[in-house]
Amino acid sequence: MPVVGAVLAGGRAGASDNMACPLMYRWHGTRYWGAAHGLAGILHVLLHFSLPNHDIDDVKATLRYMMSNRFPHSGNYPVSEGNPRDKLVQWSHGATGVALTLCKASEVLPNNREFRDAAIEAGEVVWKNGLLKKVGLADGSAGNTYAFLSLSRLTGESVYENRAKAFASYLYHNVRETIADARYDGDDNKFSLYQGLASAACLWFDMLMPENARFPGYEL
Repeated sequence: MPVVGAVLAGGRAGASDNMACPLMYRWHGTRYWGAAHGLAGILHVLLHFSLPNHDIDDVKATLRYMMSNRFPHSGNYPVSEGNPRDKLVQWSHGATGVALTLCKASEVLPNNREFRDAAIEAGEVVWKNGLLKKVGLADGSAGNTYAFLSLSRLTGESVYENRAKAFASYLYHNVRETIADARYDGDDNKFSLYQGLASAACLWFDMLMPENARFPGYEL
């Protein structure tokens, strides 16, 4: 809990010049929104803890701020605060990571129907955006598939499991070509969990029992 307190204190300090959003964080000077190193990921962590009312109110208000500032035409979420670029739909940035966080919020705060509805809307963005050019959990089709599996558990509706099967089937038939076509720079690795082939292996294993599937290393 001291770590949780420090995270909340840091978020309040980072939001001190934005009265509309109670929590905000910087990474390399940029106020990112995504799950990898931004608001969605930090809020997802905080939602795993029993927070006092004033703390959970700040988490909810931050989620509402994100929901109210998504792109109006696409429903996607910005990469960072004030960023007008509406392109990335993946776990690292955009609607995929936010959908997973909103699913968690709906689970923890079942009386707040708005989070469930927003999670479903974010899932629609992922589906309409289609398959990605990469495989991995962080920025590829495997990561996007887990958004559907999370929505399937949340809603109990078969459409999300069917969408997950469609994405997983595409990867099954095209994973070698997708890996070969993707660019890997620096620390990225075509066999790694978050960037490469290991992500597809985890996904196919989870598709055997999709009701028990969890985004590796993220959903608990």
